[in-house]
Amino acid sequence: MKLIVKTLLVVGLTMFLFLSLLYFIIRPFLLDDSIKLDHSVTLENLERINNHFYSEMEYLNSLNRDWAVWDDTYLFMSKEYRSYPDVNLNDDTFENNYINFIVYINKQNKMIYQKGYDLQHHKPVVLDPNFYQVFLSILEQGEEINNSLLILTDYGLTITSLQSIYKSNGEGPIAGTLIMGKFINESYIADIGKELSLPISLSRTNNNSLPSLFKVDIISNLKLSGSLFLQDYLGKEAFKISFISDRKFYLQKISSMKVLYAYLLITSVIFVILTIVLLNRFVLSRVRLLSSQLTLIQDNKDIKSRIKISNGHKDEITNLENSINRALSALEDKHNEVVKLAYFDQLTLLPNRYLLFQEFERYKQQVSEEIAILFVDLDGFKRINDSLGHKVGDELLKIVCERVQPIIIEKEGIMARLGGDEFVLLIKYTDKTDLENVIQKIIFEIGKEYQIDRYKTFVTASIGVSIYRKDGITLAQLLQNADIAMYEAKRSGKNQSHFFADLNNNSSYKQFLELENDLLYALKQNQFELYYQIIVNGSSRQVVGVEALLRWKHPTKGMISPAKFIPIAEEIGLMPAIGQWVLEEAIKQMEEWHRKGMNHLTLAINLSKSQMKDQSFIEKLDQVLLESNFPASKLQLEITESNINNYLKEVIEFMKELKKRNVCIALDDFGVGTSSLQYLKELSIDIIKIDRNFIENVPTQSFDTLLLSGIFEIIKGLDLEVVVEGIERLEQLEFVTAHIHSNLQGFYFSKPLPSVELETILLKEDQFQPVAHRK
Repeated sequence: MKLIVKTLLVVGLTMFLFLSLLYFIIRPFLLDDSIKLDHSVTLENLERINNHFYSEMEYLNSLNRDWAVWDDTYLFMSKEYRSYPDVNLNDDTFENNYINFIVYINKQNKMIYQKGYDLQHHKPVVLDPNFYQVFLSILEQGEEINNSLLILTDYGLTITSLQSIYKSNGEGPIAGTLIMGKFINESYIADIGKELSLPISLSRTNNNSLPSLFKVDIISNLKLSGSLFLQDYLGKEAFKISFISDRKFYLQKISSMKVLYAYLLITSVIFVILTIVLLNRFVLSRVRLLSSQLTLIQDNKDIKSRIKISNGHKDEITNLENSINRALSALEDKHNEVVKLAYFDQLTLLPNRYLLFQEFERYKQQVSEEIAILFVDLDGFKRINDSLGHKVGDELLKIVCERVQPIIIEKEGIMARLGGDEFVLLIKYTDKTDLENVIQKIIFEIGKEYQIDRYKTFVTASIGVSIYRKDGITLAQLLQNADIAMYEAKRSGKNQSHFFADLNNNSSYKQFLELENDLLYALKQNQFELYYQIIVNGSSRQVVGVEALLRWKHPTKGMISPAKFIPIAEEIGLMPAIGQWVLEEAIKQMEEWHRKGMNHLTLAINLSKSQMKDQSFIEKLDQVLLESNFPASKLQLEITESNINNYLKEVIEFMKELKKRNVCIALDDFGVGTSSLQYLKELSIDIIKIDRNFIENVPTQSFDTLLLSGIFEIIKGLDLEVVVEGIERLEQLEFVTAHIHSNLQGFYFSKPLPSVELETILLKEDQFQPVAHRK
């Protein structure tokens, strides 16, 4: 990406972030007033509705009070004015006073007269005979009520006024109660809405969670709602009068802000363009010119070139241009020195590996004869370096070059030093006899006695030979094959040569390299398998555990013994990864067996020395145990005595970490080494596994039998669990079980099996039967 594009992105992104920050920080403050105004207007409208209701209630109460103290009403309740309803309670009375019902109740709380009227349809309504009962429940509370109330009736919520009936002069006893009311129905609500110019509606609401009198809710960016909550006098039901209105102030503010941000955006675009133009004029164009000049110097590989200094400027870029020119001058000086060092070995002045590869390409184009590559390694050179010192060793290498170079020059060949005591010779030859003669001369010259200062010494040469085209096309292939042949010469006795073409498939070093190469891909290609050998309780013959054993199923060589590939894996550093795979796969299999009811089984896994030295192994173990349901107490990690000798202190620390996690530790191959008893004292061992070598000749040979008996006697007092390996015959089994309580392992019970085969046996047999006893 070009610098100007990056600058545009940086400036543009900065402005975008600034506008975004401005939008998200300032916007709430700008909108806050409009939100409050909308909220305030909605509350005012709710207050208007509420005031209207109270006005209605006050009007109704005043009207009812006038009728209650009217003498005609008193006379009617005293049964002295029987034509009172016909004269005074006609339809016009309801229309003119805007009421829906009127009820007369005497002082014994019995209904004397009641009438209803539908104001919407302008006609009388026949009230239910028990309509007045709801008012009696209020009167029977014994409280003096002369007020307007919200009362829920069978006809819905009403505004009802209850007034005591007495004479206009206040004399005489109270004759009863006069009740007037209005139905709060859709028609009534619609009339209020028209009067207040609000689209209000009435609905029932939850009586249990009634909020405060007023409530304002924001429905969306465009609308909000206001609610007025009413509850009947007896608290039986609650109602909500609500309306939805536009968020006028909010929408006006949003519109204003859009215009404002449009202006800001246009201003920002102009600012970005102006900034880019100025940066390009004074900075970016100069950096671009500097970059193109450096690219041209790099492409032409011309370190003598210099960049052009900017005229009319004196700033950091000018300083950079001067610094680059100084650096180019210094590089030119150093280049001349490096060329001398890069292609030649400083000790022998021979071509080094780098120059050898270049010279090989030139050499094979010029030479018409056959070309041989000789890989020469000095036998015994390390002994001289260690005993006589590096100075004598360096002098010896120079003398070797002085002796061999005349032979190479005569054959018009090339001699190079790869490093240490390794040399590579390129020689042209006519036939194999000619080549063998040259090789013998070289071996003879190198094998002569060396007099260096006051020391007399000697070395010999092992030479591996590969032939161009026959053993490889590239120098890398030829060197690798010559190296293999050289190691075969060393293995065969040193001081000789060996042709790669003469190596057969049984060559040990060749096999080693093949296995090493194949082993690098075995884990990725899922070529490893786990076999499991059962561990049996010696007394009950119950299977108490399994030992996971690694197998390599090579695609062409078949099953390869762990004794062959594990040392190679250790050498090339693969064992930590392979060991991690074994741990994960084995615990995964044990989880499955535990789920199938075999949760008494323990798992034994062998640890390599590289795993014990790997500081991350404990972390990997913790992770595997954390991700599985397999208990750590059922895991048994086995270490061998041969892996302890050289770093006992590290092993002790390693075992302490395992003990913290409740993992069992077993000492495998006990008794094979010379320090087994010492390790029992120094290490936190839980289990001893007695090596099969002690069992092999028991009880047929008295010495072995006596030795094993003594081992058993020692172990009995240590309170350690014992596993005896290598049980293959009945008499071995009987001898061991008669002398010690232990677990047993060996081919007598079962050879190592794949998990599928072993699972069939484990599920089928509660008590394990030896191989020889199965039907």
